[in-house]
Amino acid sequence: MEEYKLDLPNETIFPGLFILPDQRRILVEGNEIYLTHHEFDMMLFLARHPGQVFTREQLYEAVWDDIPVSVDAKVECMVYSIRKILRAYTDRQYIQTVWGVGYKFDPRT
Repeated sequence: MEEYKLDLPNETIFPGLFILPDQRRILVEGNEIYLTHHEFDMMLFLARHPGQVFTREQLYEAVWDDIPVSVDAKVECMVYSIRKILRAYTDRQYIQTVWGVGYKFDPRT
């Protein structure tokens, strides 16, 4: 798996979604949303790898620094929280579940 790096391009742009990593800001349909540190890191990581499917373990390793206790529950809770925040501003989900595998970022949905 490619290591997560903060020296990638400064902006990540998709239809209705604008991510400014240097400012740790996300705009959805022109509205700023507020995510926790880990929620922001997960959204940015997925958005920088559109279409690529990641297991829960891979997502956990990309976002958290500690040793996992319950990887599945932590990642699922984080994805649920991000989706809930996004729903307040858009019908797009962006984060898709790939049953039996994990999650992927799909800007078309």
